[in-house]
Amino acid sequence: MAAIYIVAGWVTVQVASEVFPAIDVPEAAIRFVWLGVLLGLPLALIFSWRYDITTHGVVRTAPDPGDSSADLSLQRIDIAILTVLAAASVLVVFYLSDQIIESRLMHGVAGPASSSIAVLPLENLSGDPNQEYFSAGMHDALITSLSKIQSLRVISRTSILRLKKDLSIQDIGAALGVDNVIEGSVTREGSRVRIIVRMISAATSAYVWSESFERELTSILALQGELARSIARAVEVRLTPDEEKRLATVRTVNPVSYDDYLKGMFQLHKETRRGYRRGLAILSKAVENNPTSALAYAGLAYGYGKLGHSPFPVDGAYTQARDAALKALELDDTLAEAHLAIGMFYLYYEWNWQDAEDSFVRAVELNPSLVGAHYHYAWLLELLGRTEEALAAGEKTRELGPLSPFYIGWLADQYRQAGKYEKAIEYANMTLELRDKYAVGLLVLGNTFAETGEFDKAIDAHEKLRHSDFWSWAPGYSYALAGRFEDAQKIADALEKEPGNALPLTLINAAIGNDEEMFHWLNIAKESKLPWYPWLVAWFPAAHLYYDDPRMQKLAAELGLQLRAKH
Repeated sequence: MAAIYIVAGWVTVQVASEVFPAIDVPEAAIRFVWLGVLLGLPLALIFSWRYDITTHGVVRTAPDPGDSSADLSLQRIDIAILTVLAAASVLVVFYLSDQIIESRLMHGVAGPASSSIAVLPLENLSGDPNQEYFSAGMHDALITSLSKIQSLRVISRTSILRLKKDLSIQDIGAALGVDNVIEGSVTREGSRVRIIVRMISAATSAYVWSESFERELTSILALQGELARSIARAVEVRLTPDEEKRLATVRTVNPVSYDDYLKGMFQLHKETRRGYRRGLAILSKAVENNPTSALAYAGLAYGYGKLGHSPFPVDGAYTQARDAALKALELDDTLAEAHLAIGMFYLYYEWNWQDAEDSFVRAVELNPSLVGAHYHYAWLLELLGRTEEALAAGEKTRELGPLSPFYIGWLADQYRQAGKYEKAIEYANMTLELRDKYAVGLLVLGNTFAETGEFDKAIDAHEKLRHSDFWSWAPGYSYALAGRFEDAQKIADALEKEPGNALPLTLINAAIGNDEEMFHWLNIAKESKLPWYPWLVAWFPAAHLYYDDPRMQKLAAELGLQLRAKH
């Protein structure tokens, strides 16, 4: 029995070694098969020592093989022993099977230990400066493809572009906090595209992997997926089945409309009014020429969303963003950027919290390194009073955009709202180190000092915003909190002469104590669909002064929000 069992156990382990990878069970789970074989051995030996299996069923082993008259039928004690052996066998099989199933599920959800990577801009080797948009588009596409891998932390494009040109690989690794750096080049000759990429260890500056990829432009999406899978293998990150499926999906593109898509996104990423106008015009032409271009519709949704998310939102921008996002999702529901765009519409225009959360969560599932999804989700969570979750989402934006003054600056404001003033000041100063006199950093620094009663410091920080395009009103807010109502009122009076100032006029009048004026401008913010109206009601610090006012409670109830006391 021992010999037979050992052979059978060995065969079982060998079969499991072959089958487990095929059904996506991690190799480490083989240890549970070994454990089962070892635990089963004493049970098999006990059974074979005491019992035999005959044509008449299980009987006791004869004490003397030559004695055919012995009564070998099972006694009460034998029934008890067999029951214990059977129960032990079932428990072992059940426990080990459960462990194997759990290891498979955990493997499919989380994959192995995470890695981090930064993709430097790809060099344009086409010999044509007019092809810069194409190399920039390939750079952005590579970041997007890699960002879909859950176990891979990919630094955002904005932080990559803020790197100084003369930094060494080790300096880049330290600045961005990554394990590896990708560099490469793009060559486009007619309809052929060639991308060469090299991966460098951020710790040693040693080349650890390189490869060349070449395709027709119609197969560019397949090339991007193959490139992402190759990089994942190079950093020893195992893809989940869903990730393998998404990256392996082969879709051809219309070369003309894809070229227009890249040109449009190149303009949008300039983040200027002219860039938005030109980019949206190019993308509109792309969808007109090819109504099946999901990417072009997603680009339109992104551009219109940017125009809507502004202190001076362009009329109809959010509804156009919604329409474009829904069309993109109709064509390809795996586009995380389209889920983000529709989530922004729900959050900032419809004020529909549940649908907004569902959209942001889905965007993050599809693209865990999509920094914009984490950013807007953080503000939804802030509004709903889920502070710790909001800070975690905000910290994720800092992790993905470590050189972004925008994300770090607004994370500082989250810490201010949470009453964690030391952290707020630390991050606000970090923002100003990244970009001198950056408006968000100065705004948050001033607001934090005002809340801690250091009004001179608050006014000093806000005074530096006097010449800012939008935040020039900030001194009025700190003046009011410091009791300099006359100075604050002068700034409020000047703001009333220009349209679109409902947000600062609400805040300054609230700080002064002008109740009627405050509610007047708050209702204008509501009627004009100002994206940040809900935060004026339930989040901005000045709003806390009016939480007991029935008018404020009514506005909060209309939004389905609870008014929570300041931390």
